[in-house]
Amino acid sequence: MKTAGKGSTVGIVIRTKDRPFFVLRALGSVAAQVFRDWQIMLVNDGGDAAELDAAIAGADLPQALMDKLTRLHLDPGVGRSAAFNRGAQALKTEFVTCLDDDDTWAPEFLSALVGFYRETAAQVPELGGVLARVTALREELTETPEGYEIKIIGEDNLPPAFRRSEFFINPLAYACYRQDLYPVQWMLRREAVLEVGGFPEVFDVMEDRAFMNRFLMRYRLALLDRPLAFHHRRVNRSTDKQRSVLLNTLDNPSYDWRLFADLARPGFDLAKRATEAQLLRSVAADLLAEVNYETSAIWQKVHGEMRTLVTRLDADKAELLSQISAQAERAATVDARAQREAPEEPEAPELSVAPEKVAYDLWRLFEAHEHAQHVAPGVRFAERLELSRSASQQGLLLHVSPALRRFELQIPETRDWCAVELALDGLALPGGGLRCHVQIWSPEGYLFESALTHFDPTPEDATRHRLDGFQVHACHAGLASIITRDIEAGWLERVKRPKLSIILPRYAQNFRFVCKNMVIEHLASV
Repeated sequence: MKTAGKGSTVGIVIRTKDRPFFVLRALGSVAAQVFRDWQIMLVNDGGDAAELDAAIAGADLPQALMDKLTRLHLDPGVGRSAAFNRGAQALKTEFVTCLDDDDTWAPEFLSALVGFYRETAAQVPELGGVLARVTALREELTETPEGYEIKIIGEDNLPPAFRRSEFFINPLAYACYRQDLYPVQWMLRREAVLEVGGFPEVFDVMEDRAFMNRFLMRYRLALLDRPLAFHHRRVNRSTDKQRSVLLNTLDNPSYDWRLFADLARPGFDLAKRATEAQLLRSVAADLLAEVNYETSAIWQKVHGEMRTLVTRLDADKAELLSQISAQAERAATVDARAQREAPEEPEAPELSVAPEKVAYDLWRLFEAHEHAQHVAPGVRFAERLELSRSASQQGLLLHVSPALRRFELQIPETRDWCAVELALDGLALPGGGLRCHVQIWSPEGYLFESALTHFDPTPEDATRHRLDGFQVHACHAGLASIITRDIEAGWLERVKRPKLSIILPRYAQNFRFVCKNMVIEHLASV
């Protein structure tokens, strides 16, 4: 078997089969790593080798990545578990990771975990590896004339088992599904992985849990409290009854989960250890009896206290209902007064821009139809708008009413950064600039900023954006305020991914961004 990665620190096993477009995304994730001392073992488990090689050759990947990439074509395929094991055995690195072809990492994933391992291992000799926290991303796959397009829709909520706060993974909690993790999260000592036998090759699902249960019986696994790994899921995977290569993320209904979930748990050989089994059952029976006794006593106490509480609540019920009714009447009176005194929303005046100079007009997009949708940060809506924010993305909603000239974005919390960004790429005419008009309304009024943003990556941060030309604006209470920004032709030609960022007030609660007009016009020169 061919080996790779001799002398390198981290080995990366990527298992794949007939999904070259996913492989290219995974390789791009590795190429963006800040940490550079790695080797990749790409294990093609029975897929079309020529198609995979052609996709890699045509992807214009960095030469530095190609120099560290070894392809292992298995024909016929050997299965998911054996594919990982062959890759781990072929590497000669200190650590091994498992980056499945449809998952990705943040650029700091490897650097953070290598540093975390070195720091922790000095105090924990039995440390077998480390892991980072994970974010689950929902995505959809669309077939286009050029191939498949992958679109990130938003985050999936992970169960509490993925959010426990212990420093080390608890073997008992993991075995009982009270603590959980994905292979994309971990970096393990390669020798330790091989010592416990790698992934059990009879499994075609849950192989990572069966492996990790055995691993945690011998080694400790420390958790770095940073979300640096991304587990990708297709939104229509629940309909995948045939294990489609395109949709399959293994969490679909086509696998025998009950069988492999039980097989993955730590076992005990009753036939070979009858004496120990009898002792274990006796101790377990005593422990369960004590737990049952304590539970019964606690329940009797709680039940008695509940009866007392119900009696008190019944006695106070009439008085409480009376107080609630009185408060409701007062609240209705205050609400009616507030509605009478609230400022009327003004009609949006037409911006005086000649039709032939219009490069983008918000209301030409929606015409006469109302529109509503969820919004995900970094995903475009209204063709050129994006939301950039540092907080959770729950509750981000958009409603557009052309009849009222009201474009409203609901943001539960703005936290320390939240901006509505207007993409300017491809709008300007050759040698020309742009003039952006944005009309904003608010019943209370607020101060906000605008800035010019462009993509400006560095070796340390491949996703960095730079903001220049900050200006402060006021949206006056009850008035429609217009901001106008001129964008120089030279700046548009120099930078990548230019945007106009409307930076919303920091740490605002239940914020509503209401836009009455948004127009971009061509300028011959600025």
